[in-house]
Amino acid sequence: MSKTNSGLVTYAKAQIGLPYWYGTFGQTASESLYTAKKKQYPSYYTASDFSSQYGKRVHDCVGLIKGYLWSSSTTATLTYTASQDVPASGMYSKATTKGGISSFPMKAGQLVFKSSSSSSSGIHHVGVFGGDGYVYEAKGHAYGVVKTVYAAKDWQYWAQCPWCTDNTASTSSTSTTSSTSTTSKTATAAAKSKDSSLAGTYKVTASQLNMRNGAGTIYSIMTTLSKNTKVKNYGYYTEVSGTKWFYVQVTVSGVTYTGFCSEKYLTKV
Repeated sequence: MSKTNSGLVTYAKAQIGLPYWYGTFGQTASESLYTAKKKQYPSYYTASDFSSQYGKRVHDCVGLIKGYLWSSSTTATLTYTASQDVPASGMYSKATTKGGISSFPMKAGQLVFKSSSSSSSGIHHVGVFGGDGYVYEAKGHAYGVVKTVYAAKDWQYWAQCPWCTDNTASTSSTSTTSSTSTTSKTATAAAKSKDSSLAGTYKVTASQLNMRNGAGTIYSIMTTLSKNTKVKNYGYYTEVSGTKWFYVQVTVSGVTYTGFCSEKYLTKV
């Protein structure tokens, strides 16, 4: 069965809200699996809530990718493939299309990585970029599989999954469910800072406000928002010459845009 970037995004999205178990890749949680993994990785199995998660599909960060590679659907039983059983660092090293985050083409289904050092040898975590301004990741046992806003400062490297075909376009993705089609477009630049106190819903105060591909008027316009349009911010922004450009999201005419708007023309509601 051919594996693709869009298929990986679909799989990752379907796992949101499910638990994180270190060393797993889509198995069904059970007492026997817990016992085996606790023996194998004791420091990762100290929480008291594992038994409450029995019966659910579980992954760790790279296991989210393996779960897709080894399953025929988002809920199917796995078919283990030893050659693909690599850690997050191995996923990066086996990739032939990859680089530092500054060169990230932002294609849906590509992988983004965190490193504990200044080189790729320190890679310890991986997520799936959705092409919609978000990363889908198995973040840790306290979080499970979550959807987080993409910001370049949070990731150091990117790669095309070595076992997936790239079938997506840069900075945008289109998915169809039944007869409803939704398109997402994401800014080419990424937010550089985060302040959780800024998160919330804002409305446009100007008669018209341009959303741009980066922080500043030097960047191209993605769309123009009318007065009182509401946008969502998750705390991410880039500051330019003393002005914060909020990294916001809004849906206009069926298209979900994630880009930059000046704080000067937004008020929190």
